Amino acid sequence: MEQMDYNLLFRWFVGLAMDAPIWDVTVFSKNRERLLVGGIAARFLSAIIRQGFQHSF
Repeated sequence: MEQMDYNLLFRWFVGLAMDAPIWDVTVFSKNRERLLVGGIAARFLSAIIRQGFQHSF
């Protein structure tokens, strides 16, 4: 969050305009909990590992 306050590359990466307000840090904490409890993070990691195996052989 600190980087997005002054680093334009971070803003560009997440799709924020130069003058757009940045998110409150609690947004990330709430989303992290939701993703972990819902199993979305585990499915995402599994998909990435699966793609790695498919491309390595």
